[in-house]
Amino acid sequence: MMTVGLPEVGGGTEVTTGSIASKQERPKSLNVRGVDVMAVGWQDWLKGIAFVVMWYGSILMGFFSLYCPMLPLLVISLPIYRKATEIVFTMWECYAVALMEVVFGVRFFLSGDLIRPEETSIIILNHRNRLDWNFFWGALAHATYPPTHNCKIVLKSGIRKFPGLGWIMQMSCFLYIRRRWEDDQRLMNNVLDYFRDIDHTFQVLLFPEGTNLTPATQKKSNEYAQKTGLPCLTHVLHPRTTGFTFLVNKLRNSEQLDAVYDVTVAYPKTLPLTELDLAKGRMPEEVHFHIKRHHISSLPQKEEELREWLGKVWMEKDELLEITLKQGHFPGCTNATPHPTLNVSYLSFLFWTPLTIGMMYLICTWWVMQYWCLVHTVLFTVISFATDGLQHFEVWLYRLEQARLRKQR
Repeated sequence: MMTVGLPEVGGGTEVTTGSIASKQERPKSLNVRGVDVMAVGWQDWLKGIAFVVMWYGSILMGFFSLYCPMLPLLVISLPIYRKATEIVFTMWECYAVALMEVVFGVRFFLSGDLIRPEETSIIILNHRNRLDWNFFWGALAHATYPPTHNCKIVLKSGIRKFPGLGWIMQMSCFLYIRRRWEDDQRLMNNVLDYFRDIDHTFQVLLFPEGTNLTPATQKKSNEYAQKTGLPCLTHVLHPRTTGFTFLVNKLRNSEQLDAVYDVTVAYPKTLPLTELDLAKGRMPEEVHFHIKRHHISSLPQKEEELREWLGKVWMEKDELLEITLKQGHFPGCTNATPHPTLNVSYLSFLFWTPLTIGMMYLICTWWVMQYWCLVHTVLFTVISFATDGLQHFEVWLYRLEQARLRKQR
């Protein structure tokens, strides 16, 4: 078990529902309603825009330079294609962490259990803002040993259409859902059955709340709680249980699931809520994660009991965050040192930054590269809008190959 202490927080404004601090104090945080309490100067804007350009630029340039050349592997060798796309994605995750740690000084504090990459697992995380998934890569980098995870995120279907990022996540076989349960069940079954058939080890990141915490979503959640006799929550929303119970039962019945990781994220100082906050330079000084591993044998067998289990976990999470946001660290952690920046973060920064700049230069100066980018942009735009994503084409090719092999026997 990994136990890493978290520091006491001095200075800054507590993240509460209280009154807005005066601008003269120049507080470092946003309150729970997302009210802006920090003045933004041109240096903040410059820092934020630099982050967004480097982050998104690396995605687009990595897509054109590394992912697109791997497309022929779909028909040459599906196992090599699956392995190659996941290696490149994990490499890029390290770059996202490097930008946060090396360039902008974000520090990650972790406590609890290590995430075991050799296990197929479900990771459940509270959804404090629209950027949790990006900061979670920092937790994966520090809490996974060895760092060979294959984490897939359950995402809204529309994200697959987002240029670059959505296309890469299609190639990496992420789970896109439409929020229509009949369709979602079919789409997830298709990919999960594929992973089962190829004996693929992976982790699924799920946000059971379904959306991030805002005044509007908190109001709806508490209205639901009052109707159903549940307690009102302050720092999390009541979880939606259908997707979670489906994933647990699906993977457990196919003897794939090893564990469920309950992960809690907290931002004791600056709390960015949206992508615009990052563009304004509102990067959190600290991101805290607490990880609790539940072996599959400890989870209830009956679906109703599994729903109750998830609800209980979320109420405990709300209590944990109440304490954490008051004292600035998770309970029982008194060590004042964050996780040190990993050497791989420096290496990934030295790899991805020149790659991004070099590809931008080639696109601006070489007609062949311009044509290459245009063709693949059109191709993935058509795939994203006309189909459920390239990941399902990959599954179809696998089924086709298996049918051909059966006929030959």
